[in-house]
Amino acid sequence: PDAALPPVPDAALPDAAVPPPPVPCPDLGLDPTAGLIHYYCDCGPGAAAGCVPGDDALNTGTSPDAPWRTFGAVRRNFSGMAAGDSAVLCRGGVFPHSQAVNGRWNNSHCRADRPCVIRDYTPAWAPIDAPNPRVVMTDADTPFNLEDGGPSDHEEGYTFMHLDLQGANGARGFFVYNDVDDVLICDVGMRDFAIGIEVAGSNAPGAGSDGRNARVVLTHARIVHNSQQGWLGGCDACTITDSVFDDNGFSGPVFYHNIYLSTPNDSATQGIVVARNTLTHAAQVNGQCTGVSLVGHGKHDDLLIEDNRIVETPGTAAQGCWGIAIDTGYGSAEAFRRVTIRGNTVSNVGNVSIGLSGCEDCRVENNLVEQTAAYESFGIAVPDRARDQALDLSMNRVWVRNNTVRFGPATTGTGISLGEDGGGHLSVSNAVLLAGAGRPLACFTYRPTVDGFAESNFNVCGAAAGVDFVRDRGVLAVWSAASGNDSASREAEPNLDAAGAPADLMSPLIDAGDPLRSTPFDQRHRPRDARPDVGAFEGP
Repeated sequence: PDAALPPVPDAALPDAAVPPPPVPCPDLGLDPTAGLIHYYCDCGPGAAAGCVPGDDALNTGTSPDAPWRTFGAVRRNFSGMAAGDSAVLCRGGVFPHSQAVNGRWNNSHCRADRPCVIRDYTPAWAPIDAPNPRVVMTDADTPFNLEDGGPSDHEEGYTFMHLDLQGANGARGFFVYNDVDDVLICDVGMRDFAIGIEVAGSNAPGAGSDGRNARVVLTHARIVHNSQQGWLGGCDACTITDSVFDDNGFSGPVFYHNIYLSTPNDSATQGIVVARNTLTHAAQVNGQCTGVSLVGHGKHDDLLIEDNRIVETPGTAAQGCWGIAIDTGYGSAEAFRRVTIRGNTVSNVGNVSIGLSGCEDCRVENNLVEQTAAYESFGIAVPDRARDQALDLSMNRVWVRNNTVRFGPATTGTGISLGEDGGGHLSVSNAVLLAGAGRPLACFTYRPTVDGFAESNFNVCGAAAGVDFVRDRGVLAVWSAASGNDSASREAEPNLDAAGAPADLMSPLIDAGDPLRSTPFDQRHRPRDARPDVGAFEGP
């Protein structure tokens, strides 16, 4: 069966050769030749020493020496800004704010190529390293409500940079709704809201509107201590990168998350990217992680989840704590197509570290999974839950390759489970290390592989003598003879270093991977050679 598999079409996947560098915030908003600049400075509790407040009534707002004062004035003036104009808030300042009736931010003049900018400036009284301006909500409302009422009207070109937002334990830091495109949120902190940022759907489209949000970019953000969700929603080409999500979703177990990718208006999103983020302390209830840190439900096409660190403190993950789950969770039809989960490190998250269901033409590759909990776990589970057979997309052509899974001595369960739904699946070049012994413990679970549900080869299983290579199918020799799979796989101690890579050239992972179907680059974005290594890392 192994020889009949076609090579993986890597050219169809996003380029993994060179990781994109961290994207700094653009140099926008302080050039007077690009548009008008209006200055604001308030000195609420906690402002930097020497803070000098502005005046909404007496000052012109057109000079850093004569700023307007309040955040309410920023919002009221926003709708009159021309493309390229900016509203800049003083560094070291604190802006207390109670949202007024109709506290929405709407502007039909801003453009994607000439955005309206809300950002910081350094006043004469402040040191150059003064903190970002801080907006403090004094009621449970949303400081940046990018929403209009009625049929959706197209808006675009909003940039928010170098700000800190503090909630009053309700509402959202940002709310995006009703066909808002090309929104950049860079170096912004959001804490103490119910939801840090929500990208929702749209009402029925009005003239000139497609009724969809697109290209909402969150980068270099700090989404901390929001009671329900850090991020909620989705859009076409939404991007979440280089950000920190910590202690979000503490309202209760199961339904709250650091990142929750949903599907507005029940129409599949296209091309969401979640990359290079750090997610910790998800859904903390009584000191325990009780929900999925990064979850996606609904309908998503061409979703890329790459190079994220999803980590919980050892011993703090309840079994309801999971790492990454792109799976069916609704009572309506769900479908995920061409999802790639690549290069992530998922550590001590609980029951399932990486899971998929309802996914077609999906890839799970180059991930490092580590688990030390004293209960049954799955490193990678495909599917991780049963789908509604009448509604949800069947699992077909899911390829799990070049992952490294390590279980500590107290952890039981399965390193990689694949193939209980659909067909055309592939499992190659994976390294599974199980430090425990006895049952229930197995490197792989494939059911029913003899009926063509899974193909497997060039894998390495490091486990105690007698532990099943494939659960309930026996050790490698028994399994391989019965199934025809894993003729080039091995049962051997993988010999990994502390980082999860091959410790030395004597490791059985070296040069033992699938020469045709391994990933072309490893987790560190280094090219694999003609004799690729097993696992997430190309060795020394």
